Amino acid sequence: MRFVRNVMALLLPLLAAGAAHASESFKVQSAFLNLHDAVYELDARIIYPLNDDVRSALAHGATVKFALQAVIEKRRRYWLDATVVEATLRRELTWNAVSQRYILRDVGRGTQESFVALDEALAVVGVVNRWPVLMERALDPDARYEIRIRAGYRSSRLPDALRALAFWSDGWVSKSEWKSWILPR
Repeated sequence: MRFVRNVMALLLPLLAAGAAHASESFKVQSAFLNLHDAVYELDARIIYPLNDDVRSALAHGATVKFALQAVIEKRRRYWLDATVVEATLRRELTWNAVSQRYILRDVGRGTQESFVALDEALAVVGVVNRWPVLMERALDPDARYEIRIRAGYRSSRLPDALRALAFWSDGWVSKSEWKSWILPR
């Protein structure tokens, strides 16, 4: 009984932190497509909140994974819409205790950057420039297309002490609302 009481005393603050984390929202501030050399490239700005929960997860060895989902659908009048492209841009943020720096990895490109401050890292992860999502030749010139994007982040590779918390709390996964618009042609 005493063991259970001690475990609960340790988990309650973490559960409260997870709930507070879930209440802080983030959003896709802006997004647009540009046609460059027959490739549609996405530029986007996402505002990720700087909060103690993300900072605490990183300090305890967790990896925070960021994803930007893009879906392009062919709009049909008399039939179901057809998905033309579903793409996800993935980035990972970790804390390196030895170098005392935040490491941001772009999973698809295999590149990485390091930052002294978490707010700098979150600002950079929220900027997407010239991400190729669609070839122009894949589009029917007479059709209408809609693009939707959504940003999200989650914590993974949790240390043992936080793994039990992730089971009870959804504070480690967060997604923005979909932002959509008709593809200009």
